[in-house]
Amino acid sequence: MKLTRAIILAYSLFASTASTASTAGAAVTQPQSGGRAFTRIAFGSCAFQWEKQPVLRAVVASRPDVYLSLGDAIYGDYDGEKSYPVTAESLQREWKVLADNPDWKYLSSRVPIMATWDNHDYGHYGAGEEFPLKEASAQIFLDFFGEPDGSERRRRAGVYSSGIFGPEGKKVQIILLDTRTFKSPPVLAQRPEGSGGSLGKFAPNVDPEVTLLGSSQWQWLERELQRPAQVRLIASSGQIVADEKGMDEWGNYPLERERLLQFVAVADGKSVLLSGNVHFSEVSATTVDSVGIIDFSSSGLTHVNKVYPQAPNRYRVAGPFVDINFGLVEISWAETPEIVLKAVDVSGHTQFEYTVP
Repeated sequence: MKLTRAIILAYSLFASTASTASTAGAAVTQPQSGGRAFTRIAFGSCAFQWEKQPVLRAVVASRPDVYLSLGDAIYGDYDGEKSYPVTAESLQREWKVLADNPDWKYLSSRVPIMATWDNHDYGHYGAGEEFPLKEASAQIFLDFFGEPDGSERRRRAGVYSSGIFGPEGKKVQIILLDTRTFKSPPVLAQRPEGSGGSLGKFAPNVDPEVTLLGSSQWQWLERELQRPAQVRLIASSGQIVADEKGMDEWGNYPLERERLLQFVAVADGKSVLLSGNVHFSEVSATTVDSVGIIDFSSSGLTHVNKVYPQAPNRYRVAGPFVDINFGLVEISWAETPEIVLKAVDVSGHTQFEYTVP
């Protein structure tokens, strides 16, 4: 471990009682349904919990109605240099490190937050439905983000959730998908990593029996997309439209990807996909049955990767921006809502923007 990381961990062990309650994000509040129209939705992913996160102060400065945490809010299985086995106690400890982070405190005390997870805050970089700690990890996660006791989200498997916000005629639906709890094992690519311009770690799995969301989450999503809303933001930890990187993405499950895109294409209102994980920012676009579908990716909050943006993406229409960033969705309410997507840097400057057609 790095020295600063070790000092933070030692303090966390000393200060924490190692109970689930001690990791709860007491200052984390969730947005309330109804009320005024949402005009700004911020989101981000991928942060080392032991590092400073000044970009979160830029998030607050953008005055969002809600912040969406799209995964890897902590690296519960990684110490900055290597991966290590996790336990329920170690996950509680790592969430406590984030709870004590001054930049996280600044954000969570000022902006309502909704959250889903990715592999590192789930508990293991390669884990899916087989992960033995998934139920314990879910309760720790829900405690941290202030999920009420007895809620439906507490009673079912997975941490997927949704909400509809704003008055009649200006309703925004936010859907957060869970791509870890039900995830079937991926297929490893049969080629050297990095070959052909791809990261090359995974290959598409066309087995009709494999799943990414699981049957219960698919049924829930179909119902959610039938609820009336003028704008829908459908968030996933991994990229949906871009499918050529060979990394952890929907392209590894092409039948699931096609099903989701079909769901989005027939939903009423204007839909935008939001995603993280890739450690840079870009906008990807495709068309399904003459309906344009946009996927806005934003990552990371404390670190980036300069290799991932070099992988091919035939769908890219904006970006890449390869530095610390968060995503900002701005909605101008008129007879037809106008949506502008912005990649914002640590200083609060817009690095690129894209207007949804």
